[in-house]
Amino acid sequence: MSHNVSMRHIVSGDRLITTDTAQLNDVHAFIARARQAATPQDLNDVMQSITREMGFDHFTLAHHLNLNAAERSDSTMTRHVALSDYPQTWMERSFDGRFSQNPVRRCSYRTSLGFAWDRIGDFIKLSQEDRNIVAAWAEIGIGDGYTVGTHLPGEASGSCSFTMRTGRQVPRGSLAMAHLIGSFAFQAGREMVSRHGNKQPDQPQLTTRQLECIILVARGKTDWEIARVLGISEETVKQHLKDARARYDVSKRVQVVLRVVHDGLVSLNDLL
Repeated sequence: MSHNVSMRHIVSGDRLITTDTAQLNDVHAFIARARQAATPQDLNDVMQSITREMGFDHFTLAHHLNLNAAERSDSTMTRHVALSDYPQTWMERSFDGRFSQNPVRRCSYRTSLGFAWDRIGDFIKLSQEDRNIVAAWAEIGIGDGYTVGTHLPGEASGSCSFTMRTGRQVPRGSLAMAHLIGSFAFQAGREMVSRHGNKQPDQPQLTTRQLECIILVARGKTDWEIARVLGISEETVKQHLKDARARYDVSKRVQVVLRVVHDGLVSLNDLL
């Protein structure tokens, strides 16, 4: 029997994965439902439904922050994206910091693509502590999974993960769908946070000359060297850097370098 099924391809890690038309229709349906979600609980329900539909057991959708007790009890998502139906024990250990530097999170910083957890070793070197964390997850009930990271200038990184109970295999036929769902789900969460009052503060505006001075500082240049490169006086260089620090309300040059990178005004490649 032949099947006339339209296929689409998505890169995951360094592999090409496929999704069929039916799955794409499910993705479109998810997007429509997520956009209609009025509260975090609504979005949580939509996430749980699509997670089970794809064949996964659990999901987590969150900014990468170490939350205190008050923040984790915030059910309105007014400051950050934080949704999950992981086992309670996992949540407790995660919130107390024991899983804060876990291998899945670190791996998400090394790629802009989704990745299956059995491929993490291709991106980062796993330490014994990493293996201990994975073993602790297995004891709690979290086994294999698939993660899509998100990195946007001016805010904490985050990720959407779909996971299996310990001993169950990831549904490989759903990875392309998980990639698409994970990417849009985080955007839906960010939009909800914005609607519930977390308007991002206006970003300080720096002049082109101030940014040039900051980039050269990051490259290890002295004020004298910066002045020679830009064709201005040392005093002018100092004034540009002083004004830039004032706009960010920081006292040290290294702080303003970090802030402009964080805000996406310059990239690490610019500094290197």
